Amino acid sequence: MSADSVAGAGSGEPATVRGTAVPSISAVAILGAGTMGRRIAYSCVLGGMSTRLYDSSPHALEAAVPAVRGLIDRRLARESGRVDSPETVMKRLVICRSIQESVDNVDLVIETVAENVSVKRAVFAEADRYAPTSALIGSNTSSIPGSRLAGATGRPAQVFNFNWGKPEHLKVEVMAHPGTAPETLEAAVGFVRSLGLVPIVVSREIMGYATNRIWRAVKKEVLHLLDGGYISAEDVDRAWMLDWGTPMGPCGLMDEVGLDVIRDIELIYYGETGDLSDRPPQLLENMIAAGNLGVKSGQGFYSYPDPAYRKPGWLVGSDRRE
Repeated sequence: MSADSVAGAGSGEPATVRGTAVPSISAVAILGAGTMGRRIAYSCVLGGMSTRLYDSSPHALEAAVPAVRGLIDRRLARESGRVDSPETVMKRLVICRSIQESVDNVDLVIETVAENVSVKRAVFAEADRYAPTSALIGSNTSSIPGSRLAGATGRPAQVFNFNWGKPEHLKVEVMAHPGTAPETLEAAVGFVRSLGLVPIVVSREIMGYATNRIWRAVKKEVLHLLDGGYISAEDVDRAWMLDWGTPMGPCGLMDEVGLDVIRDIELIYYGETGDLSDRPPQLLENMIAAGNLGVKSGQGFYSYPDPAYRKPGWLVGSDRRE
């Protein structure tokens, strides 16, 4: 990092990146209105952020508004003491029709598009072209290190990684790449805290973050066992839920993420290592080819919207025929 990349650090002067004061984050652009884009938008508007949401697919944008509203309705119904009404919260969400419109005058850009380096770099480059020079850019990638994306911008010191979970999850992993300014990471951590969430800081860049790699080890082994015919998806999940007391098991969770997304993440690792054990198993490829992508397609390891693992008696296997 050059000496003028971060000015004022430790000097008592306002910290700066590229000569511009690091912003306090109050306006956010989210690029990508799929499952994760909607979840992030929900957290942002609920946390009081002015939030712009963009997607190249008009259908995704149209579906995003009721999806975010549904998450907000369920949250506020559980918190009767909140002053904000769903209508007030939703007024913070603005749907945009271009990247240029969405990133104009924001403090933070969050990219959450397909898990593909070329696609993400193209989005980074366009966001960099139109966003204020002071704006930070975060990637909500599951596996791609920020160092592979930052060079697509003229502000690598202002680029970092996020890893958000499900709406009810409190943690967000935050990871710098080697060129990220300390003030950028500090601002990102502060942003997560301002939303009432818990930042988990990954101190050294690694593909897949830290806790996400633990989850990846689990799903990789589960897919291996299923592909080899060693056990059924239902019994994997039963065992997991009984052991750990969770509301679903690894297969149900993969359905929620999207089996095509799971496959794409595994391909990133396989491309990195060339290790055949990292290649997505044929079982997963067959399910995707059949259109069985999980919750979003109505069929994955389970049928939706009423998966078997939510039915009475399923957990203890009283519904099965021996």
